Amino acid sequence: MALKMVKGSIDRMFDKNLQDLVRGIRNHKEDEAKYVSQCIDEIQQELKQDNISVKANAICKLTYLQMLGYDISWAAFNIIEVKSTSKFMFKRIGYLAASQCFHEGTDVIMLTTNQIHKDLRTPSQYDTGVVLTDPSCATLAD
Repeated sequence: MALKMVKGSIDRMFDKNLQDLVRGIRNHKEDEAKYVSQCIDEIQQELKQDNISVKANAICKLTYLQMLGYDISWAAFNIIEVKSTSKFMFKRIGYLAASQCFHEGTDVIMLTTNQIHKDLRTPSQYDTGVVLTDPSCATLAD
């Protein structure tokens, strides 16, 4: 168990964060699509890990890629997973990603509705605030 935790810490040290992704995209202007494709493959591997901070970092990078015009609808369930965590820092990343890529036709929209109701009932003002400032909630008239 302890070895697994150490290995996980070492692996995370070499993960790319959002700054690395932006730097890499700037440095690969001539072959941006190829570079982004490689990054998406790495992000898909990160989303398969159990560590929620690794998943939140991956969702953060996907949100940036979505702003550049890449389709990230395949990660909708992972966004819900990050959104449903108890840590506000990760929850905020999940709500931002949801507001960027969710629409009425998103497959996991019922899970989003349930998460919104749950977060509105929480005693934490921060969790409630992140729900109230999420524009994607407007599409979920329930």
